[in-house]
Amino acid sequence: MALVIKSFCSGALCRAIKPELMLGRYSSTLQNVIPGNAVHNAEENVARNLSTKADVEENIKQFKKGNFETLPDPGLVEHFRARKQVVSNSLKEVTKEKDGYTLPHPIWLPDETHSVKITHKEPEGRMDVLAYYSIQAIRRTFDVFSGFTIGQRNETKWLRRVIFLETVAAVPGMVGAMYRHLASLRKMKRDHGWIHTLLEEAENERMHLMTALQVKKPSAFFRLCVLVAQGIFVNFFTISYLISPRFCHRFVGYLEEEAVKTYTMCLKDIDMGLLANWATKPAPEIAVKYWKMHPESTMRDVILVIRADEAHHRLVNHTLSSLGPYDPNPYRPGQ
Repeated sequence: MALVIKSFCSGALCRAIKPELMLGRYSSTLQNVIPGNAVHNAEENVARNLSTKADVEENIKQFKKGNFETLPDPGLVEHFRARKQVVSNSLKEVTKEKDGYTLPHPIWLPDETHSVKITHKEPEGRMDVLAYYSIQAIRRTFDVFSGFTIGQRNETKWLRRVIFLETVAAVPGMVGAMYRHLASLRKMKRDHGWIHTLLEEAENERMHLMTALQVKKPSAFFRLCVLVAQGIFVNFFTISYLISPRFCHRFVGYLEEEAVKTYTMCLKDIDMGLLANWATKPAPEIAVKYWKMHPESTMRDVILVIRADEAHHRLVNHTLSSLGPYDPNPYRPGQ
């Protein structure tokens, strides 16, 4: 912004102009704030409308209330591009979408969600064996301590399981993306497309959590357990990724295999009547918007798309584990 002002005025005059005059909507022109001979120089350029600090604060207040009428049109702002951009959708239409900031991700068709199958990749080598049996040990331990395998399964047990596991499942993608981002900066080499896929996976798992939270709000003790588990798992996975990214992606691949088994079991419980209300319970609004679901979708439909996501992550991570660290990522954004 300072460079823009300096093109119109001297250094001394720049210090007299408050930075907030360069923000937000445009209520006054350069002629209102630049005295003397500088106005003549400014007339040779296209004058950009500026705003006061009060205008900016009012815009922010209205934005938080959901009123986007006061937002400026980006097409009216003077830009360093010589050619103006063509904006297909207005800013108002974009910002009114509550989930308009999500990353590209697969949108599943009904026949795709029903065609997901339980699969398993046989371990090849000691690294794969270690990853596989690590997941098996973690799952069996969690089943016992969470009480999931004790007594009859019900809605409370399922929600407890889904919420807790998704707080953990969203960690690997973010850790992997951060590692590769920093490695790219440090080594001054391209990432070849891995970062966007890992970030997409992390957000996708987080959206699973956000969806489950619309059905049940965790207790304070449950949140404490999540805090402890996250602290342990984030450090474990970060150190593991520093040592062997291949092990970590195979680890996640086997984790997703178990996730597909879990959600397949959940679908069977719904059909058997153990979760009968999920067959008719409306899908949360956040899920309908994120997966572009039919407005009359149910919680069973939500479980179907979540299972499809997990099957996709299963394939992606097994693939990344089999690639070299500098091989191109075969998955484009949203694929």
